[in-house]
Amino acid sequence: MASKPVVEDEEEALHALVNGDVDLEFKDDNSGKVRVKSTGHEMPPRLHLVKEYIKGPKYQKAREMYSFDFSQYKPNIVPHEHQAKFLYCNLTRTTLPMDPKKVLAHVKGKRYIEMVKAREEGEVVREAKEQKKKDLRTKLWAQAKAKAKAKAEAGGAAKEGAPKEGAVAKKKTKPSKRKRAASAGAATGGDAVANAASETKGKKKPERAVQKLRKNQLGKMAKKAADSAKVDASEKAPGSDGAAAGKPEKAPGSDGAAAGAPKKKKLRKA
Repeated sequence: MASKPVVEDEEEALHALVNGDVDLEFKDDNSGKVRVKSTGHEMPPRLHLVKEYIKGPKYQKAREMYSFDFSQYKPNIVPHEHQAKFLYCNLTRTTLPMDPKKVLAHVKGKRYIEMVKAREEGEVVREAKEQKKKDLRTKLWAQAKAKAKAKAEAGGAAKEGAPKEGAVAKKKTKPSKRKRAASAGAATGGDAVANAASETKGKKKPERAVQKLRKNQLGKMAKKAADSAKVDASEKAPGSDGAAAGKPEKAPGSDGAAAGAPKKKKLRKA
């Protein structure tokens, strides 16, 4: 009968311990096990086991590590992407364990302080540039707005002297070459018309194109005409009828037979 109150006292002490510690909780699967939130460790509902675990050096170190607020060093120091129990420094490119003492020593180091200062100065310069760009955009926008307003006012003033609505102003165009040729012909006569017509046609066609000949044909025809002209000239020259100049002409009957001589008869062979 004496052991029963002891068990009840142990259960009450266990519940008081779990409820009084923010890092401890009972599992919801009705197993009665005690779970440590920071480390995920699970224990049977025994008071002495729970006390031994939370008083051990391993849990003390883990609790100190998980209870420390490392987020105060963001964005310079952030949780490591691949290692859950480590941190990563974006300034020095260093991997740090989740130990408050080591993180504090890193933060107070000379290299880290200098890089934080350089980053802050860079941010100040960057902010100044952004502000300068913003001011320039505002200035340009104001100028564009004033220019548009002045243009609208000028358009309104010009609209007062413009024709009524619906009337479209004809655009002045330069007359074509054909019209100019016609007007020139009407003023000066046929020569002007011909000149204007030649102006409209452009450059004068070559003789070969007019005769519809190829490039080599025109040269050959010109050479042939020159040769025929030379022949004609030589035929028309005096003494060019085949008789040599100063050569006496043959007398009639100069073919070897005397004038009036009888012709010999040729005998036929038997």
